[in-house]
Amino acid sequence: MQIAHSTRCVSAGLMLAGCILLLPLRTIGAQVARPEDVVTITPALSKTGYNPGETFQAALILDIMDEYHLNAHTLTDPYLRPTSVQVPDDSPVDWPFIRYPEDLEKAGVPVTGLVGEQYHERIVIRLVGRIPEDAEVGELKTTLNVEYQTCTETFCLFPVTKPAELKIPVVESGTEVKDINPEIFGKPGESGDQPPILP
Repeated sequence: MQIAHSTRCVSAGLMLAGCILLLPLRTIGAQVARPEDVVTITPALSKTGYNPGETFQAALILDIMDEYHLNAHTLTDPYLRPTSVQVPDDSPVDWPFIRYPEDLEKAGVPVTGLVGEQYHERIVIRLVGRIPEDAEVGELKTTLNVEYQTCTETFCLFPVTKPAELKIPVVESGTEVKDINPEIFGKPGESGDQPPILP
């Protein structure tokens, strides 16, 4: 499963056997985690309910296993696979805004987990979604696909795509709703443009 840290083996489309020959001897036969198990994805919403047609904040929290890292979304090395969120064509929710940790850092917002062009430990990807005007009251389920490549200091694994399901409560106009997850989205009354990141 593991490949050489020089991921040119994958991106350049070279034969897998050639990549295996490049592996350091000490990695051969070593216990390597499945890339799907390296990252845990937890969706988060900003409120307990939303009205049809409403624009809302959401987030994907990625917890990364110790000794592994992900490539950031913005990379200077064309041979590495960046982390990205893909919206399925049949998504019932419109997602006009997806912002990654390096985008926030450039805007002067403190972030965690970003080291150079790598994601470590925990990172938060910001989302803004829009509920369809004709959405029915109830639970609106939608899936986002997170594509990433896991690496250590000595090798990388093949890129994978992992789904993240969001369950969005749609409520009638006038229904009382509460703000939730203030550690991600900020407290009521604070600017919600770029709220603080999880510690």
